[in-house]
Amino acid sequence: MSELSEPSAGSPDALARARARRHALAAAADGLEAALARPAGDAPAWRDAVASALDTLDAALAEHIEEVEGPDGLYAEILERTPRLAHRIDLLRREHGELGDRLAAIRPLLADPVDARHIEQAREEALELLKQISRHRHRGADLVFESYDADIGGEGD
Repeated sequence: MSELSEPSAGSPDALARARARRHALAAAADGLEAALARPAGDAPAWRDAVASALDTLDAALAEHIEEVEGPDGLYAEILERTPRLAHRIDLLRREHGELGDRLAAIRPLLADPVDARHIEQAREEALELLKQISRHRHRGADLVFESYDADIGGEGD
């Protein structure tokens, strides 16, 4: 792995902020996975745990989007450094909306009363969301590596 090569003035800050948001998003996704794995025998407690994890994930996703899409964010930085990556940035931006929509679609499944059918459906939808977040994070890491020739950080960082 190499160091950042000739970054512009804001690069280390934009990259460091994106790295922090990346880890926060991963932690929030892990929290949702843990909540989903809880036994659902006590449906209201399960629902509350999943709803709380969704709230945390929603906040982490919003912060991630704000950070990378902002005027001084990572995407602006990458477009300045490596304009040829514009299409990949557009794809990641579209995915942000899709992730938010999928997250919002899970909430009605947690309505009171929660029955076994809703629990299974919420789990399936949330697991699909987690899979999409994982793919999004991989594509983001590849984008950063291609632009900066730097690893934004894996799970062990």
